[in-house]
Amino acid sequence: MKKIFTVNFSKRFPLLIIVTISFCIIAVSSITIKTISQIYTTSLDYAHRATIEHIESMSMVLYNFLNRANTDNKLHQDEQFVPVKNNNSVYTAYIVKPTDDDRNYTVITVIKGKPQIKKLTRVDTSQEFLIRKGLAYITINPAIQKQGTITYIESYIPLNGKNKTQCLIIQWLAPNIAILQQKHDSLIKTLMQTIAIIIAATIIIIVAISIIQSYRTKLLIQELSHSIQCIATGSLDIALNDSIDSELKTIATSFNSLVEKMKHNDRMLHTIKEETLTDIFKKGVVLLKDGKLDHALACFTVTILYKPQSFASYFNAGVCLAKKGQFNDALQCFEKAMELNPDNELVLRYIRKIKAIQ
Repeated sequence: MKKIFTVNFSKRFPLLIIVTISFCIIAVSSITIKTISQIYTTSLDYAHRATIEHIESMSMVLYNFLNRANTDNKLHQDEQFVPVKNNNSVYTAYIVKPTDDDRNYTVITVIKGKPQIKKLTRVDTSQEFLIRKGLAYITINPAIQKQGTITYIESYIPLNGKNKTQCLIIQWLAPNIAILQQKHDSLIKTLMQTIAIIIAATIIIIVAISIIQSYRTKLLIQELSHSIQCIATGSLDIALNDSIDSELKTIATSFNSLVEKMKHNDRMLHTIKEETLTDIFKKGVVLLKDGKLDHALACFTVTILYKPQSFASYFNAGVCLAKKGQFNDALQCFEKAMELNPDNELVLRYIRKIKAIQ
């Protein structure tokens, strides 16, 4: 009965579709990140400009108020800066005066904030010498600065001191900008995490599919190897199942076709061998009758070699050897013939005659 090796391969999972969808999601997420970043950048720019305009307006109001107070000399210094102290938008306010170096300024009065900064030196780190400009006219430092969780923008308002021009530095709270920036950072972080998860999931799926496909291919190779070994031992009753996916079906079909051709060739060779051995045996019988014992013995030896279970070949070879006087060899051939056909009386008579002669 023909043995069928079944190799069940399911259709390959559409890996290309998975990769395409993943790349589409990543592309959409990247575009979304870019769009959101642009929107938030626009919002931040707008909030930044609006905050600076508000600070400029507030600084101008304070500048006019302080100048009138200095002109009228009706208000004490502490009373002059009440609007600064009571303004909820002001984080810190202090007065500085320049030292000999244009970039160094000494804190002489703290209006609002930490009193311990009095007499400390403030360094102007801006490239445009903004504090020095603030000694002459209202100047805004557009840079958003942070101190812990506090976000602020500085403005510099000129004050006329007794000997030197002084500058009122006010740090204005800018919470809207900080909130927008936090939301932007949080959203971008979430989207980046989503992209990372998608990429990781895609890699895991691709690796899993590759392992499965590799395992299936390994199974096919093992079946092919086993089938080839069976063919090598002479067994041609073997075939691979071709009900597999299209790419591997070609291998199974080609293999089965090769086996069928080998079966056909084997049948032809077997037929030719049978016909040839029959002719050789008949030729040996004719040569034996003609007394050409050596040639006849050669023919029977060939048929015994290819058909070791042939009773007639052993018997006729024994006759040739007996006529040649090689009784020991003849006895061996007759005994082998006796094993193949124990009831043959002619063989028994030859055996008895040879033993009697010996």
